[in-house]
Amino acid sequence: MGVLVSGSAFAAELGLPIVTPPLPVAFDWSGVYVGGHIGAGWERTTFIDPGATSILGNAGVGVAGGAVATDARPNSLLGGAQIGWMYQIGRLVVGSELDWSWTRLNSNGAAFFGPALTTAGSPLVTSFANEVYRVSTKWTGTATTMIGLARDHWMFYSKAGAAWAPHDYALAVNGSGAGFVAVTGSGAGVFFRPAPIPFGFAPPNTSDTLVGWTVGTGVKWAVSNNWFINVEYDYMDFGSKGQNFSAVCTAPVSVAAGFGPCTGGTAAAASTFNPTFNHRISEVKVGLNYKFEPGFLLW
Repeated sequence: MGVLVSGSAFAAELGLPIVTPPLPVAFDWSGVYVGGHIGAGWERTTFIDPGATSILGNAGVGVAGGAVATDARPNSLLGGAQIGWMYQIGRLVVGSELDWSWTRLNSNGAAFFGPALTTAGSPLVTSFANEVYRVSTKWTGTATTMIGLARDHWMFYSKAGAAWAPHDYALAVNGSGAGFVAVTGSGAGVFFRPAPIPFGFAPPNTSDTLVGWTVGTGVKWAVSNNWFINVEYDYMDFGSKGQNFSAVCTAPVSVAAGFGPCTGGTAAAASTFNPTFNHRISEVKVGLNYKFEPGFLLW
């Protein structure tokens, strides 16, 4: 420091211009940016169908209620694009972002319904049902507001906003119901014996685009004046929503009128299953982004 001061004084005595070394310029995160990302995602789907026991009862299948279904837990790679803007005030950075990710979250789950008890207290050992569901998610999208804390070329941030994800559903219900089959004779001389009769509901399908909320956190690192990398974790919650599946009960063998599965109540008509699905998705993304100079507008 003493050398710099004495050098400046000596230059002043000689009438030479004094040159001050330039101060380092902090990185400015302000600007519009576009980019792409890759990563991985995983989903947890919880399934419940309290009305299935009643529908199966209408079909002449005596099963116990309260079946607990397995959760579907798929995982998949993902890739997509994002666009957003940021504005820096001191070390505080605010902004917003839209992103879209292609993914392939496909999975299955099932609920098992065991035999119900008869009035005598013994189970209908020939009655049971499996309710198998399939869920497929092709993409996710978010619209979020961001707030971050910058330190030169680094920034730590959090985000929150809305999320979208289309879901395709398939449902299959099948099993065995107690019935009676004719073994000898005809007309008044027919003899019937108890027998397990397989049955099934025609596999129905439906689709729905769900809207939920999302939160996330991550870090950005500027590798140059215009390029930066980000690594973030996002959580999406779409809550619980019921889906409607219309199907007709069918048994592949002939049974006596009024006996066996698919012959009781309204079973011959279309039945509507109304299970509820609860979806939660997590994603980890690594993105590469190009940031335009502050003041640049896309329109």
